[in-house]
Amino acid sequence: MKIGLIATGIWGSIHLEMARELQRLGHVVRIYTEDNRAPSGMRFSRFAEDGLEFWVIHAFRRNPWTWLPDRLFKYWLGRRFFTSLVAIARFIRANRDCDVFVVESDWLGFFVALATRFLPVRWVVGIHDTDYLDAPISYPGRPHSRWRSAVQRWVLRRAAAVRANSPFTRDALLAGGCPPQKIAVVPLHVPQRMLPPPSPPLPEFRALSRRAWRAQLGVPEGALMLATMCRLTPVKHLELAVDTLVELRRRGADAWLVLYGGDRQLPGVGSYAAHLAARARQGGAGERLILAGEVPPPQVREALAAADLHLAPSWADTFNFAVVEAALVGTPSLVSPQVGATPWLGAAARAIAGEDPIIWASAVLSAPTFDEAERLRIADELSVGSVAQQLVALYSGSTP
Repeated sequence: MKIGLIATGIWGSIHLEMARELQRLGHVVRIYTEDNRAPSGMRFSRFAEDGLEFWVIHAFRRNPWTWLPDRLFKYWLGRRFFTSLVAIARFIRANRDCDVFVVESDWLGFFVALATRFLPVRWVVGIHDTDYLDAPISYPGRPHSRWRSAVQRWVLRRAAAVRANSPFTRDALLAGGCPPQKIAVVPLHVPQRMLPPPSPPLPEFRALSRRAWRAQLGVPEGALMLATMCRLTPVKHLELAVDTLVELRRRGADAWLVLYGGDRQLPGVGSYAAHLAARARQGGAGERLILAGEVPPPQVREALAAADLHLAPSWADTFNFAVVEAALVGTPSLVSPQVGATPWLGAAARAIAGEDPIIWASAVLSAPTFDEAERLRIADELSVGSVAQQLVALYSGSTP
């Protein structure tokens, strides 16, 4: 099969890793992307890498021929809408022998939907977030735009199929008006960097990580260490994690909470990290909350392995790699029902309904456990090879 992949900023992404796997399986993969290393916003830089064919334009420069409409419509459509539209249309026209075009995001799907009005091809759109969908999802700061929602619905109708990365995403798409017969649920795969190192053995890796990270953070050995690993944004509902810590301290538990992730400035709130710290202080648990900041990707698995339990109380999480990565290093998670990856995690994650910190604290004190067989099952089901087979079926029209 010949596959045209349309994804911006592809280097270092899971989409590139999947493209390499598809190529390894014998498929031809041609990639449209945008990158600052390309010299032009008009002319493609074309080259082959690892058997993949790349068509690249600069990520910020405009096409001189579309400079005027890009400027005129910048306020409504972004700074170079027509530059991207022309480039994507040229990529599709030059590669019309592809059996399918795969578009990673609904906004890129808008360009493809416009281009394919004149260049009819089969294309599949991957949806990885719920922003702007007309779905019953509410949280502070959720983006909303009536015209963006209308554009999304049009894109979903135009695509031959829609890849939802979890049942949660599927349900949001259905609520947003996506035709149900078009939706196929195919999870994201586990990137290579998330897999535990081959040595030392996992128990030793966990013990080493536990000693090193607890010493670095000042968490006493023997204390109950909870962790979150995410962007510090309201959609992650970290207030509930902090309130759970407060309730645990009220019960006399020797519990600590480490929030990993960079801070965000919120309108009307300011620093979200400072807001969470103030909430912990007001509850009498300020000294047990640690704001650890960003963790470099290669060290995330160590940080998660050091924790006793990972919390993901999100308002909306279409997938959530952190719960998967925690499971792969032997750390169970408590999650909200809105965390998309949960169905693949089995005993490694327990969904807690509601927003009552008393219920969450009780769940922490009776945390789930899982064995090595369960961990290996998760790694196998979400491996790049397993997910690639599901995507090939979707791209070929075998599903949904």
